[in-house]
Amino acid sequence: MRRRRPLSLRRFLLLGILLPVGLFVLVNAVSLHRQTLEAVNTAYDRTLLASAKSIGELLDVKGFDQAAELRVTVPYAALEAFEADNQSRMFYRVSAPDGTVVSGFSELPFWRGRLPDRSTYAALVDFYDDRFRGEPVRVAVLLQPVAAQDGRGMAVIQVAETLELRQTLTRKILTDTLWRQAVLVAVIALIAVVVVQRATRPVRRLSGELQARAEGDLTPIAAPVRPANCCRWWMPPTM
Repeated sequence: MRRRRPLSLRRFLLLGILLPVGLFVLVNAVSLHRQTLEAVNTAYDRTLLASAKSIGELLDVKGFDQAAELRVTVPYAALEAFEADNQSRMFYRVSAPDGTVVSGFSELPFWRGRLPDRSTYAALVDFYDDRFRGEPVRVAVLLQPVAAQDGRGMAVIQVAETLELRQTLTRKILTDTLWRQAVLVAVIALIAVVVVQRATRPVRRLSGELQARAEGDLTPIAAPVRPANCCRWWMPPTM
């Protein structure tokens, strides 16, 4: 059976330095992806909320409470102004509290959640992830009280956005950061290789001399550096 070759001192030191650095970069990349996605969602959720509020300003009502009849006409320009580019698409739905569609895309699933206990916004707002027409979407929900001279009621305004723009921005931020970390790891690896090479040079030279000796040769070997000399600079003086 072939014996496994023992790990050299140089490789042991390099692995001891580079493996923890690589593990830290991996863990940091996962954490960074989550933080980046959260930051992007927070930024673009504000756009969804703004679009829902713009729709809320167009609402009208006739009748009171249970007999309230909501009316709204939403021009496409009301949503087009909030679309950052052609990558993502926005959809909306205005409903009565019981789910009856007033305007918009009726196939957009009606909101069945509840308002968060501690919302970032003072208004009655909720955000959640869903699917619409087979695509993942981010949805903002605004519960909008509607009051008019001859009516009062409540509307549920939903605005959904596809995730292309969010995913593209998240990947770009993450890729740029990982490139910088890769350069940093490469610099650390280069420095570690140079330092370990120089630090183990006497040991490797001594190992080469021993391997070059004939079997049974017991003549003394002059060590290039004594361990006491290399550590003397930090040792306290003897009394």
